[in-house]
This record gives sequence, structure tokens and C-alpha cells, in this order.
Amino acid sequence: MNTVINIVGPIFGIGLLGYFAARQGWFAEKAAEGLALFVFDWAVPIMLVRIFSSAPLPDSFPWKLLVAFYVPAIIFYALGILVAKRYFDRHYLDQVITGFAYTFGNSVLLGLPLILLTFGEAGTIPFFILLSLHGLSYLSATTILMELGRNRAQPVSKLIVGTMKGFVSNPIILGMGTGLILNQLQITLPGPLDKIAEYMQLAVMPCALFSLGAALNAYGIVGQLNQSMLAVFVKNIAFPALVWMLSVYVLELPTLWAMVATLLAAQPAGVNIYLFAQRYQAAQALATTTVFLSNVMGIATLTALVFIFEQIGW
Repeated sequence: MNTVINIVGPIFGIGLLGYFAARQGWFAEKAAEGLALFVFDWAVPIMLVRIFSSAPLPDSFPWKLLVAFYVPAIIFYALGILVAKRYFDRHYLDQVITGFAYTFGNSVLLGLPLILLTFGEAGTIPFFILLSLHGLSYLSATTILMELGRNRAQPVSKLIVGTMKGFVSNPIILGMGTGLILNQLQITLPGPLDKIAEYMQLAVMPCALFSLGAALNAYGIVGQLNQSMLAVFVKNIAFPALVWMLSVYVLELPTLWAMVATLLAAQPAGVNIYLFAQRYQAAQALATTTVFLSNVMGIATLTALVFIFEQIGW
């Protein structure tokens, strides 16, 4: 149990510091946004170059890992849309936001630090394989569904082209791709460059967690409590449970990879859910309440999950 406390304690401790600083007005909202951009656009990609350039890679592309995570993601996304339509009588845009809330988590700002502290660099390979499609698949699919729902004049072809442009310019994709090319060419980073990359890697965890805590200051319980509690249950418990069962009992993934996929699925609802709701003026109360409650309850669910994994061993 001490190991779990040593892993989870710092994670949420730094996040609470960010939340408290923002709550007291000592850390501006723009500062939190800037810090998050630094993590996503600079620190993480440089870290990926360092890790992927020297890490032992799987002999073949791990399709089973992608299936283990993204098949449950598709199932629960569709379930969220169906539940919002059939049982809560929400209109189309609200249905899409509900499906998004059922499955999209804080993969970078919270997931990455948790993976690093729990599994070390050994967990980063499966994590970033999953993450390489995470934002692309979720954000692109949700954007297309929302735009189609609003019946805008912009043709679907432009959305697809924009999606591909976003893919090739994504900092995480660029970092992974650069690292993989160096790996295949058996080129290692020179000493000074490796040291720079190491320092940037050390900045990822505290900066990501502090900015996440500061961002959560903007959220709270503002309504749609029954729908939000259902979304929190699916996101924090049901989704990772299905990923674990599929990973272990059907696809028979290595234990470490199954744990990484499950821990990624268990990440609390991501702030992009709120941003999409605001942008499209759809299900704002549901999004705000879900993000807040999911992250608060995530303290308990993630702690329990790390404890279970410690007992299993990896």
C-alpha cells in the first residue's frame, strides 16, 4: 500500500496545488493554458524522441493492443449516444457530447504522469502507441459528427483533409515518428541533446499535473447530475473493466500492456469534453459536471486500480 501512496499521492498532490493556486487567483487561466501547451507541444514530443529512439520495439505492429482499447471505446461511445437519445431524450449534438464524455479521458495531463510513475519507461511504449491515435480518433470523429449534426455548408471532404493535416502536424505524432526513424537507423542522440531531452522529460509530470489542477478550477457541479453520474460510472469503471477483460481473457496481451491500456481507459473525463460542449453550445451542464465529478472520483478509482495492479504484479 505504501507503494500505491507513493505513486498516487504525488500525482494528485501536484494537481491539488494547481487547483488551489488557480482558486486563489495566484495562477491565471491563461498561464494554465500556456503550461498545458508547453507540455503537449514541446516537452512530450521531445521526450518521445528520446524514448522511441532507444527503446526496444515490438517485432510486429501491436494490433491487439489497439483492438483491446478502441473496440470498447467505440462500444461505449455508441452507447452514450443511444442512452442520451432513448432514455434522456437529448437532441443530436447533446447525444454526441454524451458519447464523447463516456470514453474520452485526460490521457496526457494525468495519464502520462501516472503511467510513468507506475510502470516507468517500460509502460511508455504501449501507452504512446495507444495515444498516437487517441486524440486523432476522438477529436476527429467528434468534430465530424458535430459538424454533420449542425448541417454546415463545409463538405465532409474538407473535414477529412483537415483531419489528415492535423494528424501529420500533431506534435505527439512528430515526436514518435522522429524517434522511430532514429531507432530504425540506429542513431542515438548525442550527449548534450540527450541531456536536453532528459530535462524536458523531467518537466512533463509536474507541469502536466499542475496545469490540469489549475484547469479544473473552471469546472463544478452545475446540473444534469443523474446523466453525469452515469457518464462517470462508464468512464471511470465500466470502460476500463471492459478493456481489461478484452486484453487479458480474449486477446491475451502481456500483463504490462493490458495494465497500461486499462489505466489509460480509466483516466477521468478530459477537459476537451467541456471545450467541445462550449464550442457547439451543446450539453454544457452535462460536460462541466461530468468533467468535475469524474476527476474528483478518479482519486479513488485510480488509487484502487493501481493497488490492484500492484497485487497482480507487472
